[in-house]
Formats: sequence, structure tokens, C-alpha cells
Amino acid sequence: MNSHNEQFDQIPESVKQLVIVRLAAMPSGYRISIGSQGSFTKDELIEHVKEGDEVGNTIVKVNLEFLRSLMNGKLLNELVSVPE
Repeated sequence: MNSHNEQFDQIPESVKQLVIVRLAAMPSGYRISIGSQGSFTKDELIEHVKEGDEVGNTIVKVNLEFLRSLMNGKLLNELVSVPE
């Protein structure tokens, strides 16, 4: 049985390319902070995803979780349940 983290051990190139396209669409002035790993520009994140290092794998995981939440309706449910 695979644990949740083991499913990310071998990230397919097609998934990396999807994340790279999403990152490339970000405005240039934005930076993304990844916990204690630091703050990164989109170009830096794209390089990390291409390299497949810890930062790159983290950003791929975050993107996959976002897409899963979008697909299964969890994100929409969270957005509509936020009190005004």
C-alpha cells in the first residue's frame, strides 16, 4: 500500500510540464514562500521543478493538491462556506 507521500516519489515529466506552464502564467513580480525553504520567483520555481529537487517537488505537490481540490469540488465548498 502506498502512502500519500510515496505517490510523489516518481513525478511524471508530463506533470512537471503542467506545473511549469502554470508557473509561467504567474505575474513576474510575485514571489512564493515555501515554509523554511525560502521565497522564490516564478523563474526560480520553474528551475527547481525542472531539476526535481526538494523545492521543485514541493511546488509540484502543492499544484497537484490544488488541482485535485478543484476537480473534486472541495475548493469550491471551502470558498462558499467562508462567512462574509
